[in-house]
Amino acid sequence: MYTRDMTTVNVATKRKSLYIKDVAKLVGVTTKTVRHYHKIGLLPEPERTEADYRLYSGWDLWRLRTICELRRLGLSLERIRTVLEATEPADALRSILATQLDEIETEMVELAERKERIQELMSQEHINVDLVNGQPDLYTNKILAKYGDLIPEDLDESLLQFEREFEDTMATFPGHDGRNDIYPPAMALIEENPEQYQHFAQEANQLWIRSSEIKDLDDESKSKISNMVNSFVNQNRYFLQAMTQLSPEGASESSTDAVFGEMVNEKMEATLTPAQFYLVTCLGEAADSIRTKPQD
Repeated sequence: MYTRDMTTVNVATKRKSLYIKDVAKLVGVTTKTVRHYHKIGLLPEPERTEADYRLYSGWDLWRLRTICELRRLGLSLERIRTVLEATEPADALRSILATQLDEIETEMVELAERKERIQELMSQEHINVDLVNGQPDLYTNKILAKYGDLIPEDLDESLLQFEREFEDTMATFPGHDGRNDIYPPAMALIEENPEQYQHFAQEANQLWIRSSEIKDLDDESKSKISNMVNSFVNQNRYFLQAMTQLSPEGASESSTDAVFGEMVNEKMEATLTPAQFYLVTCLGEAADSIRTKPQD
């Protein structure tokens, strides 16, 4: 009955301070973590013995406990500092927790999307490792959602897949991801010219379908594709001219850009039919020509 009380009195009498290993054990962290909190100024240095050992008081222990509990809630050390140094810590904590909650909810949505993507990959009998991606937010999907009424109902699925994979490749390499510079202006152009875009989308879809029907790429089929591209360009010159001005002129001479361009070409050759690849090449050359020599 009296053992607990006697122990408490004895502890309080024999030692009113704790060593670093004691406080670390009490709050469930390592001594290295405690020293780090001292180093960054989050946990003030306690008094020391003549032998230079740190001596922690009850206040030090409670401060460390508070830091550790806030860390378990996911707060960064800088956010913890903001709370502890605030004039009104409770108000600061409430504000930061609200921000933390918003971030958690966003992460939960992203995790759910990632889980769905992983399940989709796992459901495939054969996974093509070279085509695995993290499914970034694609402008192609935004255009489909916003301007679906302008897009052909019989839109070829392989054309849509090509657009998505090309954009995804850009997104995978941040140093070459110029989507934010191209797509928003392109969407504004669609908004301003819905009829021209509708005609452009219909013609592009038919051009893709017709090229897909070509099985062998010989000189005759190359000539046919070239004529198809010339006709497409002539019928959509205004819209194409406006579109080409959204992308930078010419290719960079840096080795990084050269290797990136080579990789894109190799990926296209691997995923497209020879006729489709030749079509894309011809369209690229036509776009370069329009960009350098625009005609009204």
